[in-house]
Amino acid sequence: MRTVSDIIASFGGPSAFAKFFGVSKSTVNTWRRRNYLPPERDLELVKEAHRRKIDLTYEHLAKIRSVDAAA
Repeated sequence: MRTVSDIIASFGGPSAFAKFFGVSKSTVNTWRRRNYLPPERDLELVKEAHRRKIDLTYEHLAKIRSVDAAA
């Protein structure tokens, strides 16, 4: 996973991701556009990714944030 967009796509797209998190699709689209995911959701996100057999780790999330911070 290189971007938030990759993560969202792996969950089935913005609508599926929004449903999982209990937020609006527009919120997910904003996260995708900003390449941002709320850090307080990391545990929930990684657990669900593992349940769905999606290769997503805390290291992936840290790398996405470090690239974003460097920009």
